Amino acid sequence: MSEERLQKVLAAAGIGSRRACEGLITSGRVTVDDHVVSELGAKVDPERADIRVDGRPIAAEHFRYIMLHKPAGYLSNPDPRAGYPDWQELVKVPERLYAVGRLDVDSEGLLLLTNDGGLANRLTHPRYEHPKTYLVQVEGFLDPRKLRRMRHGVMLDDGPTAPAQVELLHEPPPEAEQGRKKAEEQRRRRAGLEAGAAESGPAGGKASPPAGQARRPRPSSWLKVTLREGRKRQLRRMVSLLGHPALRVIRIGLGPLTLAELRPGKWRHLSAGEVRALRALVPADAAGRRSATDIDRPDQTGPRMARKIRPLPSTIAIDGPAASGKSTIGGRLAKELNYLYFDTGVMYRAITCVALAQGVPISDEDAVGQLAEEVNLDVFSPTVDDGRDVTVLADGEDITPELRRPEVDRAVSPVSAYRRVREALTLQQRRIGQAGRVVMVGRDIGTVVLPGADLKIYLDASLRVRAHRRYLECSARGQQTTEDEVAEQLRRRDQFDSSRQHAPLSVAPDAILVDSTSLTIEQVMEQMRALLKRWGERKK
Repeated sequence: MSEERLQKVLAAAGIGSRRACEGLITSGRVTVDDHVVSELGAKVDPERADIRVDGRPIAAEHFRYIMLHKPAGYLSNPDPRAGYPDWQELVKVPERLYAVGRLDVDSEGLLLLTNDGGLANRLTHPRYEHPKTYLVQVEGFLDPRKLRRMRHGVMLDDGPTAPAQVELLHEPPPEAEQGRKKAEEQRRRRAGLEAGAAESGPAGGKASPPAGQARRPRPSSWLKVTLREGRKRQLRRMVSLLGHPALRVIRIGLGPLTLAELRPGKWRHLSAGEVRALRALVPADAAGRRSATDIDRPDQTGPRMARKIRPLPSTIAIDGPAASGKSTIGGRLAKELNYLYFDTGVMYRAITCVALAQGVPISDEDAVGQLAEEVNLDVFSPTVDDGRDVTVLADGEDITPELRRPEVDRAVSPVSAYRRVREALTLQQRRIGQAGRVVMVGRDIGTVVLPGADLKIYLDASLRVRAHRRYLECSARGQQTTEDEVAEQLRRRDQFDSSRQHAPLSVAPDAILVDSTSLTIEQVMEQMRALLKRWGERKK
């Protein structure tokens, strides 16, 4: 192999950026064949030279980075039992490569292959949320409401999806023709397998069209979607849930990489610039950064390495009266833990808001209850940077700005007391909680919604302090009121919530009470971290 500049060799081995490697050289930390090299410009043969940084040899393996345009019908991960070929039949190289990320057998497009395990792990780790762009052909045409739901997030069986960038294309993209025949063959094969399974099953199934009779083409449309998640078959599940099954899924972008003119079944090596861009996307030092989910992680040196990371509760319930700080603390805690933040109170506000907008009398318990059973509510992390804690969609429409209107404040307590409303919303709340890794806040989480929550916290504060907090919130929104008026509203609401017949506000017997009257937000957060630490120590 020809000689290359030393800093380039170090960077290619994943030691750091070219500039960082230059710093290692000039500081005398790099040796070549046991000789310190401290001047820039030195050239070495990476396959023959013994190159070390701080006495440790750099990886001698030659890394390879390949972009493949995977056709439909090929597996991303070899599996002899599946009955499908895999990418190894298309890419013939001496090194053992691995696919970065997944493309299911029916999907097409950009597949990154490499033997650089460190980079592959950083690219696939959900912590970094690097963008992936797809072209999706779906049955029918999505209306604006469904497009909004995709952009804000869709509630799947394993929890809500993160916000996505979604663009409705007015004509098929150029990539649609590439691989079309292969995709149609794959669909016909899959349809044949499913029809055969249905016919041989005890319940039978839909009969296949008679031989020679062609299927009528189904109307379809194309979307361009960018995700920052990587759940299994996520895009297909999202559009299917909205009533528009995916006909084709083509990945055209992965971080800084684009499929461009690469034809189906063809592959090429990444350029040096593309490799640098990938490494810049998730720097090597990011893998070692301490995250909030690694509470009390031991140092990575000495005998403490053998100690395990302290476990965390999967479900955290935070209850308390209005303006006690539940939303603020719950949101910050969820962000630190990388958990889903779910404020159940906004669901009752949403039903109240919809009832007012539709002219449903708030005093009519049956009418409001029926509305709660019919309206499709989705609650997500903030999708708009306007100071909101969450985003709430009612039948696909973002109603978040309307939830804090004074008329909603006045009407939400009776709505939240209706048995039929609470039963309808509790079912949705439990389903979200059962997925785990959630911080759920409200007034009956630990007692009704999640009675089996791993950690229950009841957050309280004096009426005076809560009134002052809510008054500041109202003033920031431009609402004209006084602190005394706010205090009276909270007093009446406390009395109503505590005395309602169905799911009254109360402290769960096994909940931990935290009084935030004289505490700052950061002091309350310190108490939260201490409770998590104590919980983990008990579970060891």
